Amino acid sequence: MRAPRPLSLAAFAAAALLAGCATPPAPDPTAETAHCYKSNKGRVIACTSSPAPSLNADAEAKRFTPDPTALTVYVVRRNWEDGRNFVKVQADNGPVAETLPDTMVRIKVRPGSHTLTFEFDGQRQNTSVQGQAGDVRFARIEGTVLAWKSSYEWAAEPEPEIRERARKARLVADIQVP
Repeated sequence: MRAPRPLSLAAFAAAALLAGCATPPAPDPTAETAHCYKSNKGRVIACTSSPAPSLNADAEAKRFTPDPTALTVYVVRRNWEDGRNFVKVQADNGPVAETLPDTMVRIKVRPGSHTLTFEFDGQRQNTSVQGQAGDVRFARIEGTVLAWKSSYEWAAEPEPEIRERARKARLVADIQVP
């Protein structure tokens, strides 16, 4: 015995309506909220304690537009061996930004030579960066997280490769060092 056509049509329409209601709304591209690192199954593992710049600011940062009055430095943390640890980054003992895997920090500093520092597990590592007003530089933190230990270091990688990693990372801090 076949179900009447109107009943089948009504059931299909109800299912379609319910599926539409179950879809979460798109995120507000202007909202500044904490950024959360998620597992490949979508489970939240860790979130930044301070709000990340908006999705609009993230898209603007990924244009890598030079600032004619400052040296712009992108610190990128993106590689497959990285884990859930927070790594704190700063330039010239200025404001500190915490990073998670697949994130980046944009730092604008005066032209000249500067020291970038990251801290993890009580250990600090430095690298230097230099440039003129209007220059854009890239630095990358490489993390290796295993069951028995975690380690981080400044990666020696060509800037074009770091730039490509930055395109896939989320901006979590936008810092201006006086």
